[in-house]
Amino acid sequence: MKKLIAPALLLLALGALGKLPFRAADVAELLPVRTVLIGRDGTEYTVDVGAGVRGVGKTIDDALDALRERVSGTVFFGTAEQVVLTEKAADALPAVLDEPAFRPAAGIYLTPEEDLDPEAAADYLAAHSSNLTLMRLKARLLAGETTPLPILRKAGGGYTVCEN
Repeated sequence: MKKLIAPALLLLALGALGKLPFRAADVAELLPVRTVLIGRDGTEYTVDVGAGVRGVGKTIDDALDALRERVSGTVFFGTAEQVVLTEKAADALPAVLDEPAFRPAAGIYLTPEEDLDPEAAADYLAAHSSNLTLMRLKARLLAGETTPLPILRKAGGGYTVCEN
């Protein structure tokens, strides 16, 4: 019992100072994300998570910050099942792979579609997922392998994924 007193006091002190390595969040304030769509318009990137929530910035980090500022709660990327890059934003792939907010097990896709709806794509991709995840792609790139991204296209009122 005496062994537990010192760690408990340390946790209390860290909590009082706001220095704990984790953050408490009210579940009612969380905005869970299913699909992250990253586009580019000229020199600015857009990050769209559906439901009219999007951020625009000069970098992916700036766009994510702008997105977070637009919502009244906390954007929760831990539920994101996929990240979709438009062809115009393909140059942002290294930043996407290094972005700590994105879930490493999220699938990664490329799309030629500029007007993709992240919510509609999420429904399709939940049933037709690819095996290529952010984590696997990063590992392959670090190993020097070239790995083409699966292509998400609109087709017949729905979507289709073409694996290369």
